[in-house]
Amino acid sequence: MSTQVGDKPRGIMPLPSVPADETALEPLSAALSPALDDLPRMPRQARSREKRDSLMRASAQVFAERGYSSTSADAIAEAAGVSVGTFYNYFRNKRQILLALVIDQLDDIFGHLRMARVDLSHGNARRHIRAAVAAALRQNERSGLRRAWQELMSSEPDLVPYQQVIRSYAQQQLTAQLRLAQQRGGTWDRLDIEVTAFAILAMIDSLTMRAQRHPDEARIIEGVADIIYRAIYCVPS
Repeated sequence: MSTQVGDKPRGIMPLPSVPADETALEPLSAALSPALDDLPRMPRQARSREKRDSLMRASAQVFAERGYSSTSADAIAEAAGVSVGTFYNYFRNKRQILLALVIDQLDDIFGHLRMARVDLSHGNARRHIRAAVAAALRQNERSGLRRAWQELMSSEPDLVPYQQVIRSYAQQQLTAQLRLAQQRGGTWDRLDIEVTAFAILAMIDSLTMRAQRHPDEARIIEGVADIIYRAIYCVPS
């Protein structure tokens, strides 16, 4: 039965609050894993793992170039230099390998997740914000994979709640960081933390979906970092 937008997908795990560190994406990956629908067991032999990794790399390239609907298991196998039979040893279909890519490369495909985990608990917030913006916008070479994911969701509404899990996670993480910034002081007295987090993430998400880099990317990074910093902190004019 089809899951309606706003419902929680069957089998989805609750998303706990986690710190903004290198392990922060583990609960998100776990929450998304039920979407893989009985992924074949990870191979133990090194040679088999290499073949699987080769298929993952090839699929990332093919999906980014062709989109979801124009990609086939045959095309992925050809790009990886293996038979289509080998493809089906590791993945049941192209949908499953795209979902595996999404879970494996969350930070690369959803650049706003990097912004969501910006560290505002210490000093020099402007530097941390700029670094987070730069890291997020550098991922726009993965925008083709993101568009393939959006294409898959448009044809399979059951996956939409998983996108909502990603958005909720990002909102949760950035909201927590903004609260830390507010506790340290220097933010606007009437800062609406939830709305500010939503607006920042929406802007970064939109920028990371660009098909091409801006010719003056450094200027974009500085300008966006300044907009975010001034939205959070009371800066003398």
